[in-house]
Amino acid sequence: MTVLEMCDVHKTYAEVRALDGLDLVVERGEIVAVLGPNGAGKTTAFELLLGLSRPTSGHVEVLGQAPGGAVRARVGAMLQSAGLPAQTTVRDLVRLLGRAYPRSLPVDEVLERTSLTGRAGARVTSLSGGERQRLLLALALVGAPDVLLLDEPTAAMDVASRRAFWRQTRASVAEGATLLFATHDLAEASAVADRVVALHEGRTVADATPEELTDHGRSDLEDVFLALTDEWSSAVDGKAVR
Repeated sequence: MTVLEMCDVHKTYAEVRALDGLDLVVERGEIVAVLGPNGAGKTTAFELLLGLSRPTSGHVEVLGQAPGGAVRARVGAMLQSAGLPAQTTVRDLVRLLGRAYPRSLPVDEVLERTSLTGRAGARVTSLSGGERQRLLLALALVGAPDVLLLDEPTAAMDVASRRAFWRQTRASVAEGATLLFATHDLAEASAVADRVVALHEGRTVADATPEELTDHGRSDLEDVFLALTDEWSSAVDGKAVR
């Protein structure tokens, strides 16, 4: 079953072209990485999937419906721009957000799953960068979502914290969730995802398994990505010349 679909999606802000014909399809149960440097269109794509913005043109569907509205309750999200009330405790914030969903997981279960049990009474302002990211994951999980959309979720984490984070996230996928996450970390995309969708200047330049992209380990993923973006840029320049 197709869970997320973006077909020939364009998004323009004033004179800035954030997405330029993006295509993306994610099936139920997949873990898909959206890979690209800053400015590639990753965050814009997530905002469209969450219904926070509308495409200039093109088609976007989440769980067979238009983004936002009733389907929003079935989606858990972590966004880079997320703000958190500084003086609220971890437990109270997770409990409060859980009440906004028609179904929610027990607060203690969510805290345990995200390794925050020992920080349940701590105020948000006292959390480290890695703890804050785990809290954002807890808020994404508490509504028992069918879909997880995580925008650069491990950006503030050290190696050990990243490994723990992905163990926790995979547990949700094992229970039936579908995961789409954005990253500019090539190694993370290769290690975590079933498929890698590479973006460059708002377009899809590759969509394949990590093994397929690297020719089953015979090529370095960074070299492959650079080659793809150079090839795409050359093609666009060629069209412009003609």
